[in-house]
Amino acid sequence: MDELTLIGPPGTNKIMAGELSRLVRRALQDVRLPTPRKSGTGTLSYPFDAEVARVAVTYHRTCSRVSRDLMSSEAARLEPLYDELVAALPPPGDWYADGQSLSVRVSAVGQFPAGERQIVGTVKNALIEGALRHGATLRLDPEAPDLNIAVRMHGDAIRVGLDLGGAMHRRGYRARGGTAPLRENLAAALVMLARHDSRREPLVDLMAGSGTIAIEAALMARGAPVQVRTDAPDLFAGTEAIVVANELDHKLADVARHNARAAGADIRVECGDFRDLTPADLPAGPGLFLCNPPYGERLAGEVVEIYEDLRDWLRQFPGWRAGFLVANREFEDVMGLRPKVKKPMSIRPLNAYFYLYEL
Repeated sequence: MDELTLIGPPGTNKIMAGELSRLVRRALQDVRLPTPRKSGTGTLSYPFDAEVARVAVTYHRTCSRVSRDLMSSEAARLEPLYDELVAALPPPGDWYADGQSLSVRVSAVGQFPAGERQIVGTVKNALIEGALRHGATLRLDPEAPDLNIAVRMHGDAIRVGLDLGGAMHRRGYRARGGTAPLRENLAAALVMLARHDSRREPLVDLMAGSGTIAIEAALMARGAPVQVRTDAPDLFAGTEAIVVANELDHKLADVARHNARAAGADIRVECGDFRDLTPADLPAGPGLFLCNPPYGERLAGEVVEIYEDLRDWLRQFPGWRAGFLVANREFEDVMGLRPKVKKPMSIRPLNAYFYLYEL
């Protein structure tokens, strides 16, 4: 097999596919993606294409991993898994070369009747033995490998391939977050779900914490590379999104400013209570409010009061849209509006919903 696989948060298949299609149309104008094969709600697979893979690793913001899946086994025990991988390994040339080093990372293999360490050892030994049978040498180097081997369950099968982009949700710009900062790729998924039109509408995060949603919105608008330390060009250079991050805690507002500078994101960071903001304080709309309001137990009864105040405050902004990711069942009842979008999402270990309202 030879497939390009994107892995993201549960419930993001459609979002990831839409983003990749948009990026490929811009970067590779003569390429049209086929319909991806889905596994669960957070995994997409396409026939492998090196140029599409390059675009995904460089620019795709909603996935957490990009891999090139090369071998698959439905073996239910370690011994046949070893034998199948040894037999399936091709001669050196396409994706590995004689003398290279490798490391093996295992994830999502809970259904397999063996521990992660056992699977790591089996896959490592199988690849080294398979290479030897072709007269080539592979060696283990966990610290600085030439090949990052990714192993995971895909339905009932073990898949083995190359991890092409590493942990892509770790962008490299966030010095620290708030109490429970969103993963960067989940923040990007919220921007996609809300269908933010960066050319026409401002985006305002009313409770911005360390600024992740606002930063991702600004970077996504101009098609910036995922990792900050790269010389790849922006895909949508010249797009100037209007993005505001408002945060009550002045220390967190400073963190948001630091993170925005580190990311190269042009956002405006304000410090204050959203309840004190008026339409005159914000960019001319209509626009989009997008945030991750508090919902934790540590706030106890305060959280419902915050939701009530938010509901009342939003009445000043007819024609705007408002998107919220919340893991609190009381939120929808307090808001009292019918959402245009209500989508189950995951904020591990909590189950949450994304709500999008037209005000």
